[in-house]
Amino acid sequence: MAIRRAGAADQAACAAIFTETMAATFPHEPAAARSIAAYDASVVGEEQWVALAGSRIIGYISVYWPSNFIHSLYILPTWQGQGAGRQLVETVLHQALGDMELKTDKVNSRAFAFYRHIGWRVVGEGMAATGPWWRLRRSGGVL
Repeated sequence: MAIRRAGAADQAACAAIFTETMAATFPHEPAAARSIAAYDASVVGEEQWVALAGSRIIGYISVYWPSNFIHSLYILPTWQGQGAGRQLVETVLHQALGDMELKTDKVNSRAFAFYRHIGWRVVGEGMAATGPWWRLRRSGGVL
């Protein structure tokens, strides 16, 4: 498995991963929340990295660097549990200037368990239109 920074040519593959993974993980969300337009809106101003199995993009992570915030991590359902998510997270942690944070919906217990397993700690919680969420933090970077 290889990790590299995403480019413009990777956006269609990342959008497809977003729509497939959102449909599998959040089937109760409105279709508009799982659309390519929702993907496009979600990555504005963010840096992305992709995970590849051979030449196929199987997942991506999107980071908003001004606040060291991981906005999204999506791995194709058939590739989950095989290390791509961990490698993507570790890659951006090494790029960070200090601690990083993220939020995960409380209903997404699999994601919460994943982050806790790789060393993230709960530092807060809140409520969004989509429901309650956890805020997590992990040490990272060069500071």
